[in-house]
Amino acid sequence: MRLFKRILKIAGISLLILISVPLIIGQILRFTASVEPPAGELVDVGGYKLHISCVGPEGKTGDDLPTVVIEAGAGVSSPVYHWIQDGVSKTTKVCVYDRAGLGWSDPSDLPRDAKTINTALHTLLDRSGIKRPFVFVGHSIAGLYMRDYVERYPGEVAGLVFLDPSHPKQNQMFGLTDSQRAEQMDSIKTKLFLVKLVMRLGVQEVFNPLNGGDMSSYPENIRKQTDYLSKQPGNIDTVLIEAEDFEKAGEQAAQNKSLGDLPVVVISATKEMHPGTLPEGVSAEKFLATFVGLHGEIAILSTRGEHVKIDTANHMSLITNKENAEKALPYILKVVRESTKSPGVIGKPTMAGN
Repeated sequence: MRLFKRILKIAGISLLILISVPLIIGQILRFTASVEPPAGELVDVGGYKLHISCVGPEGKTGDDLPTVVIEAGAGVSSPVYHWIQDGVSKTTKVCVYDRAGLGWSDPSDLPRDAKTINTALHTLLDRSGIKRPFVFVGHSIAGLYMRDYVERYPGEVAGLVFLDPSHPKQNQMFGLTDSQRAEQMDSIKTKLFLVKLVMRLGVQEVFNPLNGGDMSSYPENIRKQTDYLSKQPGNIDTVLIEAEDFEKAGEQAAQNKSLGDLPVVVISATKEMHPGTLPEGVSAEKFLATFVGLHGEIAILSTRGEHVKIDTANHMSLITNKENAEKALPYILKVVRESTKSPGVIGKPTMAGN
């Protein structure tokens, strides 16, 4: 009996050491980690600052082409779009920015519906002196924000590229009830709470699951930036706020009934996703079939809309994997070129409400 107690005591001490050592190392690394400075500039948009980074070709190449503006997916920081930005920058000026609370941008206590986000973006582009018109390239939830921007600021958008975009009706089409959506939100809150706890404990300094996969192929400076930004707890708060305001953003985007004759490309990532990333009760087959069908609906909003599929990409690897990004690049540049051959704008009054 005495021997058994000694074995338990030794096992307990060993377990304590096994747990505490990574935590101690993590805390040391957390407080000694270097700070990655913003890749671009911070611009005041009315009480808080947003980060924007613009690059373009050398010389006057691209001067006659519209500026490409990249709008990120939910909770995603600007450096993650390196492959897209780098590819476009060889042809024309391209800007990527961080919404409030993401990346290097300041947090904001404002809502995260499409109207609020686009009001801030419009101010940011104004104060940064970014040349109009724009070709927007938006990933995921940005599909909602871009459609709302077209409605609010007609005359500023010359073309649109949707990268595996969200759709206002997607929850409805997946057959999710209000109670299921509430359960889904509770699940998201729990997961994000645990992620923040891991951050506070410094575990991410030893093992960072939020910054892996295809990001390992990025240039060293981009890897450092994405790693640093993925460890900021404030980003997690923003993910939750954007998720909570998804339905409102969808309602605002749905008011966009037409994209006129704007050059539009909708790119669907059709590689089967891991079941753990799907809404509960929705199979991978149903998810893809529904999502791709909704993407087709976005494409036909324009008389010049095109819908393409990239079967080697899933929702995130479409942008983080260099080869997939290079497959999307020709479609982006096609919209940039075609945007110079059309009236390229939807002429109607700016929305005042919603």
